[in-house]
Amino acid sequence: MESKKLDFESLIEESVSQINQFAEGNLEHVEVITYKLRDLPEIDLTSIKELRKSLGATQKNFGDMLGVSTRTVEAWEIGRSTPNGSAARLMQLMLDNPTIKESFKQTIKNENLMKREKSFS
Repeated sequence: MESKKLDFESLIEESVSQINQFAEGNLEHVEVITYKLRDLPEIDLTSIKELRKSLGATQKNFGDMLGVSTRTVEAWEIGRSTPNGSAARLMQLMLDNPTIKESFKQTIKNENLMKREKSFS
């Protein structure tokens, strides 16, 4: 199956044209798509630990993936603190969308395999 190549230059030009038309109040040839994000979720310590384990991730893997330290993940899992911001949103996306979760799970699995291969070299 051959993938269709996108003409990014044309896409960007069309997007800029639509933005300009929108700014000028001309909505005739403008497609406006609005997404409503839910409020930032409060994710409890049990959900965090279950999510991490379901991904096959160590606290370090999980922290690296979310851009936080291992100590931060540990603090979440024992209830000393709670995730906020982008980490909470990313966990929400993984919990709500099996495809996203599976993608992260596969990435962690691949990284673990590469680490094992390096240790045997």
